[in-house]
This record gives sequence, C-alpha cells and structure tokens, in this order.
Amino acid sequence: MSGILVVDDKPAHRDQIAEILSSAGYQVTGIASSGTEAITLFHQIEPDLVTLDLIMPDMNGMDLLRIMKGTSPMVSFLICTSICHEMMADLAKRSGADALFYKPISSSKLLEAVSHILGSPQLEKDASS
Repeated sequence: MSGILVVDDKPAHRDQIAEILSSAGYQVTGIASSGTEAITLFHQIEPDLVTLDLIMPDMNGMDLLRIMKGTSPMVSFLICTSICHEMMADLAKRSGADALFYKPISSSKLLEAVSHILGSPQLEKDASS
C-alpha cells in the first residue's frame, strides 16, 4: 500500500487537499473526480488513506466507502463534507470511516486528522524505507 488517494468532484477542493497534504510531506499518489474513477485508482495504487467527498454526482462518499472498505479493510478513510451534523459523524463511523473532516478546508485541521490516522509524514517515510 502507498500514499493517499484524494476523491472530490470539485477541482478546487481536490487540488487544495492534495496541495496541503503534499506540502506537509505526505505522498498523494492519486486524485479522482468521481466515484467510478476513484474505484479504478483505488485498486491500481492501493493507498494507505482515502479522503472522500461525501456528495458527488455519480456516487456518494458513504457508498464508495463501503465498496472500498469491503475489498480492502485495512485502508483508512477520511470523509470530507460541508454537512456539519452530529448524525453525519455517527454514520461515517458506522460505515467504517476513521475520521470526518468538515469543509471549508482548514490546513491545520486536515493535517491533524491525517496525522492522527497515518502518523507524521516523517514516520510514513521511515516506515517505507
């Protein structure tokens, strides 16, 4: 397994998340704009972590999470959403997400969530050496 797969239908959000993670030293190995593209990339790159947008035109993030988690239970998932509701956090956890991240995107909060799941970028690099 390697790196992070970023999934979001909005180019600005995809690019921002990928830039924040890359700048912090994490390896972003894939970027997808749809659920269908995400599933293909997921099987190709076998990521350590997937950031999933909750609402996308072709497939919602919860369905995508269940599909991916069903085939690769060891992969970690971070749901990214603008829907701030306690029920959403509970649903994400019950569906297998490791964390829920709220938009608008805050670099520090995103990095805190990813660090909690993967550890620091330096530890990630050391583990793969």
